[in-house]
Amino acid sequence: MNKSILALVVAMSLTACRNDDGGSISNSKTGKLDGQVKAMSVSDESFQLNGYRLQASGAEICYRQHSVDFARLDNGMRVQADAVNNNVSSMKLDPSMVGEVDYVKGNRFSVNSVELEYSDLRGVKAGDWVMVTTYPQVDGTIEVISVQLMPEIGEVEMEGFVERHQGYSFTLNGIEVDYSNATLHGASSLKNGHWVEVFGDMVNNSLRASEIYAEDYSKYDDVEIEGLVTWVNSDITMFQLNNHLNIAITDRTEFDDGKRSDLEVGRWVEVELLYRNGRLIADEVEFEDDGDFKRGKEFEVEGYAEHSRGEMTFKINGGDDIVITNRTEFEDDLSINNLNGVWVEVEGRYINDRFVAYEIEREDRDDDIELEGPVNNGRLWGYEATDGSLDRFNGRWVEVDCDLDGTRTVSNCDD
Repeated sequence: MNKSILALVVAMSLTACRNDDGGSISNSKTGKLDGQVKAMSVSDESFQLNGYRLQASGAEICYRQHSVDFARLDNGMRVQADAVNNNVSSMKLDPSMVGEVDYVKGNRFSVNSVELEYSDLRGVKAGDWVMVTTYPQVDGTIEVISVQLMPEIGEVEMEGFVERHQGYSFTLNGIEVDYSNATLHGASSLKNGHWVEVFGDMVNNSLRASEIYAEDYSKYDDVEIEGLVTWVNSDITMFQLNNHLNIAITDRTEFDDGKRSDLEVGRWVEVELLYRNGRLIADEVEFEDDGDFKRGKEFEVEGYAEHSRGEMTFKINGGDDIVITNRTEFEDDLSINNLNGVWVEVEGRYINDRFVAYEIEREDRDDDIELEGPVNNGRLWGYEATDGSLDRFNGRWVEVDCDLDGTRTVSNCDD
């Protein structure tokens, strides 16, 4: 990914700021950019963002309502910038986490009771306030790419998925969040699977939220964003970026430095986005890595869905739970309310010991079936090979084609 990994060991100066919600180096850029600061030059206040060399002299640089001096930025920080002919008019810092350091032990440290790891923590100690930038990895973990010291501002920030939602509480990155007195932006209510940014105070290892911003896809209209591909469906009509943005691919999508079939989990890409009819569409995709990338564990299964109305999990063949989230894409008029008993094809990823569904669609029950997942005791997703053709894959994660003999039996499985 060619990500710079440096730690800033001087305090960030914060003053008042207007609260406005509003590869190779390319020659010119006008528009909105979302990505990592690289190759900073403090002397002329310039930096690289998404492959463009940008000039930030006189730019308004903000974190929330605070103004940040250019010299206090660092390589690796994630920012959102507005540029006209490579001149930045405004830029917002978009960290993954802000808060107080609980402890530092070698390369390991904790912020807001969340344990992290970083290769260069010199100058950072318990009690310091820091701004942390992370990116997801294909195995469901996160990588810290920047840690900056900052003055205490009295408000922490965390982002991630809503889990175990109940009443006015949920967990975020394993931390309990109480939002009974919070202002909610971007959604009338929260559900499991919502991607959120939460601001508030840490109280006894829990986060007492004051403001919550739910993901709003419309803000990405006409934005160029970079990140990691964390899922691609089988017919390459949709992919996921940075573990939370579902992006559609159309016949009009252009591909630079690669082709449509090169879009795989683990690739680092830059995407020009459009927001149309409630969804994000890739106008252009540019590959920014050399093709040497990690591949995560994806799964695919067909069968009759076994689902209890209102539940956020279902099964195929009585096997492992498959998790439904707010990001799960339902096709062919399917929904969480009419899933039970339907023969479906499910695609998703295995993250943190869970099978998470990214796409569920109706499928005709044919004589052959494609399956991807772990083989144990000669079974895959509850299907038993009557001829023993799955036995040689025991203990492995495989992608196979099989003949479908019955509701739960297959044969002639081959990878």
